[in-house]
Amino acid sequence: MPESSSKDAAEREQQPMAGSAGDTYFVYDLFRKFWTRVVGLFFREIAERNAHLIPKTGPVMFVVAPHHNQFVDPVILLMHAMRRVYYLTAAASMRRRFIGFYSRCLRGIPVERQQDLAKTGTGRIHLEDRYGEPTVISGIGTRFSSEVEAGMKIALPRGGGQARVEEVISDTRLRINREMKELQAMELLTQSDGTSFKIIPHVNQDEMYREVFGRLNAGDCVGIFPEGGSHDRTEMLPLKAGVTIMALGATAANPDLGLKIVPTGLNYFHPSKFRSRAVIDFGQPIDIPPELVEKYRRGGTAAREACDALLATVLEGLKQVTLNTPDLETLRLIQAGRRLYQPTQHSLTMAQQVELTRRFIKGYTAYRDLPEVKELRERIADYNMQLHYYGIRDHQVETMQVGRAGAGALFIWRVIWLVLMGLVALPGTVLNSPVFVVTSIVSKRKARAALAASTVKVRARDVIATWKILIALVLVPLLYTAYSAMAVVFVRRAPDWALQTEVMVRLQQWSSAAVYVWAWALAAFMSYTALVFGEQAMDIVKSIRPLFLTLILGSEHTRVLTRQREQLSADITELVNELGPQIYPEFSTTRIPEQLGNGRTTHSNIINESADMFHRKMREGEQALRQRINGSAARAAAAAATAAAAAASTAETELHDSETGCDSVPKERVRRRSKYAFNPPTPRTMETLNSISPMEFLSTVTGAVFGNSASAAATPELDSNDAASLASADDNATTAKDDTRQDL
Repeated sequence: MPESSSKDAAEREQQPMAGSAGDTYFVYDLFRKFWTRVVGLFFREIAERNAHLIPKTGPVMFVVAPHHNQFVDPVILLMHAMRRVYYLTAAASMRRRFIGFYSRCLRGIPVERQQDLAKTGTGRIHLEDRYGEPTVISGIGTRFSSEVEAGMKIALPRGGGQARVEEVISDTRLRINREMKELQAMELLTQSDGTSFKIIPHVNQDEMYREVFGRLNAGDCVGIFPEGGSHDRTEMLPLKAGVTIMALGATAANPDLGLKIVPTGLNYFHPSKFRSRAVIDFGQPIDIPPELVEKYRRGGTAAREACDALLATVLEGLKQVTLNTPDLETLRLIQAGRRLYQPTQHSLTMAQQVELTRRFIKGYTAYRDLPEVKELRERIADYNMQLHYYGIRDHQVETMQVGRAGAGALFIWRVIWLVLMGLVALPGTVLNSPVFVVTSIVSKRKARAALAASTVKVRARDVIATWKILIALVLVPLLYTAYSAMAVVFVRRAPDWALQTEVMVRLQQWSSAAVYVWAWALAAFMSYTALVFGEQAMDIVKSIRPLFLTLILGSEHTRVLTRQREQLSADITELVNELGPQIYPEFSTTRIPEQLGNGRTTHSNIINESADMFHRKMREGEQALRQRINGSAARAAAAAATAAAAAASTAETELHDSETGCDSVPKERVRRRSKYAFNPPTPRTMETLNSISPMEFLSTVTGAVFGNSASAAATPELDSNDAASLASADDNATTAKDDTRQDL
C-alpha cells in the first residue's frame, strides 16, 4: 500500500464500527463454538502455552505465524484466545460461497491481496539494453498504454520477481522503479523471445484500514497472518509491513489506545493428518514505542524506518514462539536430537517437546560448526537411516529390548487387544469408509491445484486439512441421511427371516420418522465408537512391527540398535548439558524450566472413559507380563554369566599350556571396526524376512512363547555378514561406549 494512502487512513478520524458496541454476538459465538468443536475432532490433542499473557481487556493484535494450515489456523486461535478475535481474511476467500458465509458470520475483515487480482498481460517482455537502460522494459506484441498504469506492478513467472511501474512510455516500452538483478529474473528477461508476465493492479486499502482501526478503538482483538498467505515451508515467509502500518497508524491517531501486539506461534506435528497434534504458543505482548509513533507521524523516510523497526521487533517475538529451520533435513535432525536427549526420567508434555525443539534449534544454529556437533550430526543421520531401514520409529526401539520369548508373549497380548478394539471400531469404520476415500482424493487434487498456482508452497500440504474438514462436513450428513433412509426402507419392506426376530417386530410398530431418527443416531454413535477405539487400535498396530523384528531376527541382533541408541542418547545429553548453560543461564539450575510447560492441553471430547479403561487395562496387563519376562531373563542372564566365567577360566588355562609347549603363531590381522559401526541385516536376510509365510511366522511365535523346538524351522537363515555382526555386537557396543567417554 502506498505511504500516502496508509497515512491518510491512519490519521482519519476513527469511530467505532457500527454494530461493535452493544451488538449481539449470538451468531458469532454460535459459529465459533461449532468450528472449535469440528477442529477439536480433527485433532487428537491441542496444547497451549502462556495463554495467561493475553491481555484480558483493551485492544490486541494477534500476529500469527507460520500459516501452515490455511483456514484451520484461525480456529485454533479462537479455541485458546478466550476473547473474540476478528481476522483479516483474503477478499478472494470471502467471495467463495461457503467460506465467505462462515467468514462473515465470524465478522472477518476482508482485505484485497494484489496477487489475487493479477492478470496475464498481452504479449511478452524482455530487457533490450541490460547495461544502458536496465530499468526500461521492452515488449513484443504488448499493449502497455491500455493495460498498464503507473503504480501497478509487473510480475515475472515462477516467482522470478516483480517491480513497480514508474512510467508507461508506449505500447511496447515502460520504466520500472528498480533494476531486476535477481538471477532468475535476468534469465527470463534476457531470453531471445522474452517471457510472459502478469500485471498486478494497485489496491486501495483505505476501507480495510478503517475497519481495523474501528475494531481496535472499540477495544476488540484483531488477528492477522503477516506472511500474507498459507504455505508448508519449514521457515517463516518474509513478513508484510501491513501489521506495522495498522499498529502505528491506530496509535498515532489515538495516543491513548493502549494497543498490544501478541506474537502467536502455531506448531503442528502432522498438520494434514487426521487425529494429529498441535501446539499454540503465545509470546510476551509487545507495546508500541512512543518514539516510533512520533516518527510515523512525520511520514516519508521516518515513517518507513518506524515500520521497519517495529516489524523487526514483531519478527523477533515470533521467532520465540515458532520453529524455524532452513530446510526439512535440518528439522528432522533437530527433532531426532530432541527425542534422544534425556534431561529427566519423566516424559515431556507436548508443549515441553515443542519448546525443547525450539531451544535445540537455537543451540544447533550457534554451535553447528563445533567438531563434537558435526560428529553427533553424522551419527544421528546414520541412526535415522537405520530406523528407516527397519521401518520403525525411535520410540519403538525400546520395545526391541526383550528376547524372543518376551516379544512373542507381548505380540500375542497386543494382537488380542487389537482384535477386541478392532471389532468394536469395525462397523463405524465401514460406514465412514466413503468419507475417508473421497476426502483423500479431493484434498490431494486441491493440493495439486494450489501448488500449481503458488510460488512459495513446497507440496501444498497446508490446504489438505482444510479441504478434508470441509468435505467431511458436507459428506457425513449426506451419508448418514442415506443410511437412515435405507434403514426405513428395510424396516418397511423387511424380508420374512427378519420379521421372525423380536427386534424387527417392535420396529415395525414405530413410525418412519422414529426409525429415521434412531438410525441417524445409531450411525453417529457407531462413528463415535470407531473414532474412540480406532485410534487406540492404530497405536497397537504401530507397536507390532518392532516385536515382529525381534521374533524373526532375535534379540542378539536388535540389541545392537538399542545399545547404539543408549550410547547416542548419553552423548547428546552430555553435550547439551555442557553447552546449554552458555545460551540459557537458568539451564544449570533446572534441566526442564517451569516455563517449558505452563500451559494446558485440550483433548478431543471424543476420548471418553470407556476407551481410557480399555487402554489402561491393556497397559496394566502388559506391565505385569513384562515384569515376569524380565525376572526370567535376569535369572537366565545370571546363570549364563556364571557359565561364561567358568568357561573363560578353563580356556585361559588351556591357552597358557599350549603357548608354553608350542611355537608362537603369528596373530591374524583383525579388521579395525568403526567406533560407532552398526551392520544392519543384509538384503538377503531382509528378503528372507519379508518372504516368511503366515504359518511360518505363527510357528515362530508359538515356539518363542512355549519353547517349541519346531520353531527353529521358521527362523530365517542369516547371511554370513549378519552372523559376524551378531558375534561381535556386544564387544563392538562396549568398545564404542568406552571410546566415546574417553573422547568427550
